[in-house]
Amino acid sequence: MTVIASTASRAQAASLGVLAGAAAAVLGVLAGVAQQGGAEEAVGWAAVAVFTVGGVWLAVIDARTRRLPNAITLPLSGLLVLVLAGAAVTTAQWGQLVQAVLCGAGLAAALMLVAMTGTLAFGDVKLALSIGLLTGWFAWTLPLTAVVVAYLLAVPHAIALLVRKKRVSAEDGPTYMPMGPYLVAGALLAALTTLLT
Repeated sequence: MTVIASTASRAQAASLGVLAGAAAAVLGVLAGVAQQGGAEEAVGWAAVAVFTVGGVWLAVIDARTRRLPNAITLPLSGLLVLVLAGAAVTTAQWGQLVQAVLCGAGLAAALMLVAMTGTLAFGDVKLALSIGLLTGWFAWTLPLTAVVVAYLLAVPHAIALLVRKKRVSAEDGPTYMPMGPYLVAGALLAALTTLLT
């Protein structure tokens, strides 16, 4: 009996392939730049490149389905750890690697507490691990900045949903807002601002 994978699982497998390819390409570029002495800035750009590929894909999925699949959120975190660990090996930036890992775990733990109140989904918590890894590489406080920026970006959408909910009957059920696109945007804005200043 032959089992044919569903379109969704094929798309997830393809996205993992793209993420793995991006990570491999980034590690190759990073190794080349490290040999020429410009590795410190290249590490940041490498992490942003890997996060952008996975983060944008997750943002699109969340906006369409209101879900952040484990098949992408968790491998994205693993690939970021791989890129940052490779950077630490080539540039001896072990302190920044530890900082990034602690920030990733800390941000995920903090958002887990928020999710327990019912205002965030657990997919957002898993995405927070990647956000903390990316932004934590640059500074201890940057993960918090990324989350604050994400919430500020989400305010117009939240207001629009509240206005719409008042016009719609209560029988339509709860209205959910995908937070993933805003978390990804906040992380990218925080990281890119740090890299460009």
